[in-house]
Amino acid sequence: MPTSSDRFSNTAAVEWGWSEKTVIPNVNQLHVMVWLLLSIAVAGVVVGQDDVAAGQSDVATGHTSSTTGQNDQPRQTEPAAPLESDPKTKLQVRQFLDQRYSDAEGKAGLLDVHVPLAGPNEISVDDSGEFTVHGASRPVVLVIHGGGWALGDKWTLRSYCDRLAELGFVVANMNYRLAPQHQFPCQVDDVRDALLYIAGHAEAWKADLNRVGLFGYSAGGHLSSLVGVLGNEDRSVQMLASQWPESDPRWDQLPKVAAVCAGGPPCDFRSVPEDNAGLSYFLGGTPREVPDNYLGASPTAHVSPGDPPTQLIHGEKDLLVPIINSEKFAEALRAAGVTVSLTVIENQGHMMTLFDPLTKRSVKEFFLGQLMKP
Repeated sequence: MPTSSDRFSNTAAVEWGWSEKTVIPNVNQLHVMVWLLLSIAVAGVVVGQDDVAAGQSDVATGHTSSTTGQNDQPRQTEPAAPLESDPKTKLQVRQFLDQRYSDAEGKAGLLDVHVPLAGPNEISVDDSGEFTVHGASRPVVLVIHGGGWALGDKWTLRSYCDRLAELGFVVANMNYRLAPQHQFPCQVDDVRDALLYIAGHAEAWKADLNRVGLFGYSAGGHLSSLVGVLGNEDRSVQMLASQWPESDPRWDQLPKVAAVCAGGPPCDFRSVPEDNAGLSYFLGGTPREVPDNYLGASPTAHVSPGDPPTQLIHGEKDLLVPIINSEKFAEALRAAGVTVSLTVIENQGHMMTLFDPLTKRSVKEFFLGQLMKP
C-alpha cells in the first residue's frame, strides 16, 4: 500500500520528473552527455542559418508554435508571421573574445562581445584592446550557456550570438562559475555581474540600456528566467538568490531587463521531494536541508506583474527537463498579466531543440519584435 511519501514522490515525478528514487547522472555521465551535445553543435551550426529554409522547415516537419498572451489560451497553434522590422541585410560582426567581466578565476569570469557594424569606420581599438563603437545605440542581448550548471562554455552558443549581431544587436556571451565547486546562487550573481559590465561599457559599445535582453538555454534558460522575474522583486526576495549584501550599491546599478528568451528551462524546484539529493551539487543540499535555495532558485515562484515579456521554447519530448516546466511558468506569467509566448518544438527532445530551425527563428523574431521597436 503506497504511503503518503510515495504519493508525493509520484506527484513530483509527474510534475517535474523527480522522485525519491530519481537517479541523477554523475559528473562523468554528465560530461559524456555534454560532449555529445557539443559534438552535435559542431555538426549542426549551419542548421537554420538560412531563414527562408527555416521557415519552410517549420511547415514541412509540422513544428508547433504555441503562443500564450494576456488574452490567449495556452498551447494555441498560430503561424509565425514575418516581421517588418526584420533587417534584410546582414551587418558585419566583429568579435572581442574573453573580456574579463568579474574577478572569478579562470574562464568563469570571461565573456565575448559580438559587435554589429555597418562599416569599418564604426569602431576603433586602442593599444590596450579596448574598443569604442561609433554611431547610433543598439539593443543588447546577454547570452547564457547551458550544461546543468556544472559544465559547458560560452562557445556552444556562438552561432546564435553571431546571428543576433548580424541583425543589429550588441551581444555579450558569458561564462559563469560552475557547480559543484561553486553552488547557487553564484551563477545568478555572475549574470548580474555581466549585466553590470555591460552597463559600465554601454557608452563605448553604443549599447542601449533601455533595451536589454537575456537569452539562455537549459541551465542558461533557467538563469535568464530567474534574473528576469527577480528584477522587480523586493530586496528580501532577491536576496534568496544572491550573495550580495542587501545594502550593496550594485543593486541600484543593474540595468532593467526588457525581454527574456529561455529555451528548455527548469522553472520550479519546489516540487522536488524534500529528501531527494539530486540537485545538491547545485543547490547545496536537499530541500529539507536548504529549503530557501529551492524557493529562491525557482523562477515560477517569483512571477509578478511587471515582469519582462518572455519567450519560452521547449521540446515536446524533452525528458531531461519536462515541458511542464515551461507550461506552468507560462501560465503563471499569463495570470500575472505578463506578455509570454511558448513555442513547442514538436517531436524533439532537450538536445535537438537547441538546434532546431524553429528555435533559431523564434529567438530571432522575439528579440526583433521586443527590442528593435522604434
